Amino acid sequence: MATTDLRHRWMLLAILLVAFYLRASSIAFGLPGLNDPDEMMFELGAIRMLRGPTLDPGWFGHPATTTMYVLALVNIGVLAFALLTGVASSAGKFVELIYADPSWMILPGRVAMMLFALGTIWMSWRLASRFFGPAAGLVAALLIAFDPVHIAWSQVIRSDIMACFFMLLCLQACCDIAENGRWRSYVRAAFWLGVAIATKWPFALTGIAIAGASLVAVRANVLPARTAIVRLATSGAAAIGFLLLVSPYLLINYSIVVRNLQGESQPHHLGATGGDFLHNLWWYLSGPVATGLGIVGLALFLLGVARLPRHRLPLFLLAPLALAFLLLFCAQQLVWERWALPLLLIGAIIAGGGWVVLQAILRRTLPVPAARTAITIAVALAAVLPLGLRAWTDGVERMHDTRQQASAWARQHIPPDATILIEHFAYDLVSAPQHFLFPLADAGCVDPRGLVRGTIPYSVIDRARGSRSNLDYGTLPPEKAALCIPDFAILTQYDRYRAERTTFPNEYAAYQRLIARGRIVATFAPSPGRHGGPIVRIVDLRKP
Repeated sequence: MATTDLRHRWMLLAILLVAFYLRASSIAFGLPGLNDPDEMMFELGAIRMLRGPTLDPGWFGHPATTTMYVLALVNIGVLAFALLTGVASSAGKFVELIYADPSWMILPGRVAMMLFALGTIWMSWRLASRFFGPAAGLVAALLIAFDPVHIAWSQVIRSDIMACFFMLLCLQACCDIAENGRWRSYVRAAFWLGVAIATKWPFALTGIAIAGASLVAVRANVLPARTAIVRLATSGAAAIGFLLLVSPYLLINYSIVVRNLQGESQPHHLGATGGDFLHNLWWYLSGPVATGLGIVGLALFLLGVARLPRHRLPLFLLAPLALAFLLLFCAQQLVWERWALPLLLIGAIIAGGGWVVLQAILRRTLPVPAARTAITIAVALAAVLPLGLRAWTDGVERMHDTRQQASAWARQHIPPDATILIEHFAYDLVSAPQHFLFPLADAGCVDPRGLVRGTIPYSVIDRARGSRSNLDYGTLPPEKAALCIPDFAILTQYDRYRAERTTFPNEYAAYQRLIARGRIVATFAPSPGRHGGPIVRIVDLRKP
């Protein structure tokens, strides 16, 4: 028994090492340019706290407070490293360093997110092993390790992966509630629930699992019904207390919280506008869920679902939680791939249970051990190889992005005295001799070097942005666009607005007017398996 347990742990370690490689191999994508602008938003919150010093990140849209806490700690570590190694002689010089090359803070922040992602694999292994046995745990870990969606969001600074990790910790505490009903287990569940909410609002749904665990405890005669109700209510109140303890400025800056939430509640978002409930349901199931689990993984998931009634604990903990997440996401006006992450983790755990069911079927129907082994290996390879291939090609695309191609073209072909309008965070052009303009909504076109060097306060950026979800040429007020007169424009959003011009007619019209003033001199388009990113067009706006 001990030998078998040791073998399983070595197999888990191998899975974690493979997962690490798949995520680390392309984690530096885009740098020093930033292809995901929200990464800088999270880092600005962390920098604000360090400059204070304060526990107020100044933004609570996700709310992502814990994410910015982690980033602040990471930045302190990087600063200490820079000072000790002589890379920077002072904190001020370090700030200049990171504004010139944000890789110094973005890459360590991404590594921190990757470590949380590996933590979700480890926790999924623990939960699946607890629910269905050690083989189920290994299969769950294997599916998540190769999950292309999970890999992609493991490599960016976001709150989603961290929230998933805290959700799984809460589920672990819920298992203890179901088995022993102790106050200590309720307090741990409440703590991790509060931390999960402080990371991402929708993870308040994890409280459903605490209720499910209490119900299991009552049905198993671990707790009297009245005691379970009292402890459940107390844990709910404690979760709110832990939330405010972790993120006190949610209460102190309540007006900012409301404004940030209103800014997040957009009926339309470029590239993410959903439809009705059924449309969104199909989008999630046929998109990120199918991509993340694969065909074989989905088949194992369905096998696991069919046997869930025989496993009371996952039935009452996982099924209601997954259903609640799915209903919430499908009821929204927007659809996001990253929102499916908790569904993928729960799905992988249940698929681990499906693997156990499959093995039982094989033992009953195939008396020859060699045949069972051959089929087992074939199913495992069929589950993992397509996911691994997709993850690898996605990584290649991320490392060869159209935005970096456009930057390289600009350095070679645009005159050094030209003025260039850019729409993405092209830190890879900071050292270029040209003058640059960036569309900052109500503030008009501003010098992006002021943004990257910190001479323009974040409060000014926040006020100028208003409730806009995107900062690009299309969202400039017409009177500001008329004053924005570059020699060249590197347009990363034009084709996206073109594809959704019925939803964003004014933004598309603004681009049409801009392009009509010049001529397109270069186009960079994504190519499956080779280049990723949006279609980027470079427009020469100089007068003949």
